[in-house]
Amino acid sequence: MHDFQTKYSLTNHGSPTARAFNTGLDFAGPFDFKSSPLRKSPLLKGYVCVFICFSTKAIHLEPCSELSTKAFQATFSRFVGRRGLPQRVFSDNGKNFVGASGAYRQDFKRFLKESSDDIRSQYSIHGFEWQFLPPNAPHMGGLWEAAVKSFKLHFKRIVGSNSFTFEELATLLARIEGMLNSRPLSPMSDNPQELLALTPGHFLRGAPLIAAPEPQIDNLSLQNRWEKLKLLHQQFSQRWKDEYLKELHQRYKWKISHHNLSVGDFVVIKNELLPPNEWRLGRVEKVYHGSDNKVRVADIRTQHGTLTRPIVKLCPLPSQTDLSHPLP
Repeated sequence: MHDFQTKYSLTNHGSPTARAFNTGLDFAGPFDFKSSPLRKSPLLKGYVCVFICFSTKAIHLEPCSELSTKAFQATFSRFVGRRGLPQRVFSDNGKNFVGASGAYRQDFKRFLKESSDDIRSQYSIHGFEWQFLPPNAPHMGGLWEAAVKSFKLHFKRIVGSNSFTFEELATLLARIEGMLNSRPLSPMSDNPQELLALTPGHFLRGAPLIAAPEPQIDNLSLQNRWEKLKLLHQQFSQRWKDEYLKELHQRYKWKISHHNLSVGDFVVIKNELLPPNEWRLGRVEKVYHGSDNKVRVADIRTQHGTLTRPIVKLCPLPSQTDLSHPLP
């Protein structure tokens, strides 16, 4: 039985850093995928491993063919190869997670035993520990559990009875991941003239994640499988964006008094016609009050001019001092 914060340290390491990823992870699924592109190929069960960074709220989605320890080790290796070795990993007590943790511990012990002093010293700056939640306490992993629930809910709704090859599933997940990591977290600065938002993509590559431009696809009965993947990606993006903006724009009607929009606030403007990785951002330039002295309409300065929108179409972003609002 694993106690809370059962862990192993591969090396001595200092205080936590803000790099991506210090991660929590869990599986979503199962989902059906095809063993080959043939029309009547047998269906297999597949899963999606969801990694979420505690420091930056960045998300990584990795397909996995099964829940065995070996399959998870391959999934985790792909993650590390692209995102780097995390300083800390948090998970529940799934057998595949416990098995992988033990395997990495044994590998590292053998590495230290067989390596020379100069090689070992190069790895002394790296820290890696695996921490397990208490048994039967999934609520303690609320950050990644919420990400898994949100992804799984929308993914199952848009996929429906469609099935994919493993390559198609990996492609769709990568496109969805790019959209998730393009979401605005907070204003880039407090400068009222600044119209850029900080996104998880800035922590991953130092700049926003921009996708190749694509036209909107409306035809659901497409025979071209690549076109169908693009359609499903667009549908997922519309659903997830709508939920994310609703979380930003929580309205309590008359029950609780909350802060009015004010000049200089940084907002996301709701627009269902934007591409998946695009968000319309702006600063409030002027507000219009109703008869109850509450702001009902605002003029928003964007990169393409000034727009007038009702407050129901405006979602204020948290300031840089508050980047801890949860994922929907």
